[in-house]
Amino acid sequence: MARVHEQVLRRDEKFSSEMLRADRTYIYASELDAASVEALLHNARKMANVRTAWPPRLWIFPFSLSRWLRRAALRLFAFLFNDQRHVNFALIEAVRQQLQITKEIHALVASQQSELRLLADRLEQIERADAK
Repeated sequence: MARVHEQVLRRDEKFSSEMLRADRTYIYASELDAASVEALLHNARKMANVRTAWPPRLWIFPFSLSRWLRRAALRLFAFLFNDQRHVNFALIEAVRQQLQITKEIHALVASQQSELRLLADRLEQIERADAK
């Protein structure tokens, strides 16, 4: 989270410094790091599933002796955290849909900016032709 915050601050500083220069216009940065967000979503979805195997770090005295006790504990945890698991899946899906919308908007902004640059170039050519 801190890395994302630092990147946003750096982009804001870059945007501010470019806007202060009158001879340069701001160019939309078409860098969307969706792969890292998708990897985090994949990891969250994988971790949100019901545990079916006993974690190795919990092989301590009472659980290391009885398979029945491990199964009972896993079932109890599955029952206790059922609602939280449903909330987690809903949030993961919402973030996934939000990422898809962000990708689409990102692509639209990039295409609109390139179209705007083409129109600005064409307008400059027309103005130069009229000035002659």
